[in-house]
Amino acid sequence: MWNSMGDGGFLNSSTINSPSTSEKKKPERITNVVPCTIAQIHSLPDTEETLSIGSMSAKIVTFVGVVTKTDAQTTKITYVFTDHTGPSIDVQLWLGETEEQNKKVHEIEENCYARVTGAVRTLKGKGHHVIAFNVRPLQHLNELTMHIAEVIHTSMSVAVMDKQKPSFNSNSLLPSGMMESSTDTFDAASRKLTKPQQLVKHAIINCKDEQGIDVRELYNNLQSLNRQTIQEALDFLSNEGHIYSTIDEDHYKSTDYV
Repeated sequence: MWNSMGDGGFLNSSTINSPSTSEKKKPERITNVVPCTIAQIHSLPDTEETLSIGSMSAKIVTFVGVVTKTDAQTTKITYVFTDHTGPSIDVQLWLGETEEQNKKVHEIEENCYARVTGAVRTLKGKGHHVIAFNVRPLQHLNELTMHIAEVIHTSMSVAVMDKQKPSFNSNSLLPSGMMESSTDTFDAASRKLTKPQQLVKHAIINCKDEQGIDVRELYNNLQSLNRQTIQEALDFLSNEGHIYSTIDEDHYKSTDYV
């Protein structure tokens, strides 16, 4: 098996949440998912949890590395990742309560390449680590090459656009390939969801709009599901890190293909 040679989770609700109602406090919106290296994460100031590349800031990062150590506990898995750009970094993936979710324990093996998508966190005296909501093994080593190209492309694009001020949309700088993935990857992930969750997730993935899909459009497109079922699926997918809000709390995009 290829990944034996080389080669989601839970995110704090203050960062990702379900669509808010009028009485809920609106969470801070996440609009950038930025490719980076582990060295860039370690270069952040001790108390900083937002990665900045020029004028672009990112609450969510994605990187590719080798798993050098795993520590599976009842509620979470801690991985140690290295990409050879600097010191290794700890990645924590919180486990769900269902049997299907807990199968994640066996998905990522040591000495395998994997992609992490998550949020940078700091712990006093221990530096930075990453709270992951998606850790998946690479399907092909070309993904590693593409990731390196994405990191370089993003950095250079931001530098060019910063010179062309006054303003630009940093989301447009993210490599288009970041939203692509193999059908096999999608199918494998979807098998771990209930049927309504699969339908909602698939509808979000199929939306090509930059701002993501509106909840009202989901209601119209998924008439086989009632609104409560769709909302419950959105809550689950959001809390498990499969989707994230974009321009407001009623527009969603998928994190699986970042």
